[in-house]
Amino acid sequence: MSKEITLGLIDNDPLSLVALKNLISQALPQIKLVWAVSEPLRAQQLALSASSARHPTILLTDMSMPGLDGIDLTKKIRLHDPSMWIIAMTSFPLEQYRDSVAHAGAQALVSKGQPAALLALLSQIVTALRDSSTNAHKTAESVTLESSFLLPRQAFERLAQNSRARGIETFTEVENCIARLCSEGYSTPEIQKELGVSNGTITTHIKRMCEKVGAKNRVQMVALWVKGQK
Repeated sequence: MSKEITLGLIDNDPLSLVALKNLISQALPQIKLVWAVSEPLRAQQLALSASSARHPTILLTDMSMPGLDGIDLTKKIRLHDPSMWIIAMTSFPLEQYRDSVAHAGAQALVSKGQPAALLALLSQIVTALRDSSTNAHKTAESVTLESSFLLPRQAFERLAQNSRARGIETFTEVENCIARLCSEGYSTPEIQKELGVSNGTITTHIKRMCEKVGAKNRVQMVALWVKGQK
């Protein structure tokens, strides 16, 4: 049995929100709309919800929104979700957002003035997802994406790698020293003695360093730091 394909929709224009809901529900009834909101922060909360009932397979987001625009929303969601399909839409010329939203982790950017193009893309994604869920030899790579846009997993990996690299660049002199000592096998007490600081200070530094590069623990942080030195 194929997995249910769900949709989350965000547009700060109430009229556009209603129009999109009606358009998609009538043209593509196989897609289940799980939520449609006008506030980007609410969309972020729902998209990253641990509840599978609220977690959409596909997210359709507007670009120009107050507080949190579509690019930042896309990036925040993509960094936490490697599988969601994110489709951006705008009323402005596509060139204004194309490169930025592609590197933020979206799979496509469509014009609000071309509903047929949006429906064609959604239909293609639905077909690809159903094929990949029923046939292990088929994948969502059958979806045709424009240049610079990547599939969800690839977009996640590119964004995560760039984010980690930027995190390492923000390491202070002391943090780089700690990372180097960790990579050389020094224990926390040994680093404490080497730098002449307290054990708690070293622990705090390592915690902050892990947060900067998105590492789960000290070992992963050091591995990322070493990779960044090459």
